[in-house]
Amino acid sequence: MDCELFLESNLSSKSLAEIIQKIVAESVNQNVSLHNNEEEIVISTEFFSMALEIDDISDIAFVRNHYNLNVNQCIRIQLFGNTFYQGLEYLFKVIGKIMNKIDGNLLFLENGSDQLLRKENGQLIVNNDLNQYQKRYLTKSLLGLLDHSYIEDRLPN
Repeated sequence: MDCELFLESNLSSKSLAEIIQKIVAESVNQNVSLHNNEEEIVISTEFFSMALEIDDISDIAFVRNHYNLNVNQCIRIQLFGNTFYQGLEYLFKVIGKIMNKIDGNLLFLENGSDQLLRKENGQLIVNNDLNQYQKRYLTKSLLGLLDHSYIEDRLPN
């Protein structure tokens, strides 16, 4: 599964990546690799990889315009098929911890356009207008791993 996590943060990409690497390592309880180049910083585990974009801001501009949400960081996420459900649980723990560390807006998209989570003005909204596949994995127990209060509402795509 491919996802994107957009954040509003006053941290540099490098500082944000270091915080996220620490959060991921604590969450999955194992070493996490971090590789960077001119275009991105990649954080990898056996469950998923997270690539923080450094240079390409086209996705950020699209999200700002299309979803009317102020964000300035884009993290592409790939969950690996053989550890999908376990990786999804770890990912939601990581997202919850990121929300606790970073107060800004957040948008979690699946497949480039399906809003699953949106945090704006401190309020987390979980999309309740899901397709059949999303209903199977976006369960109350998975949402509980965010350790964050939320409301459910329809989030347009």
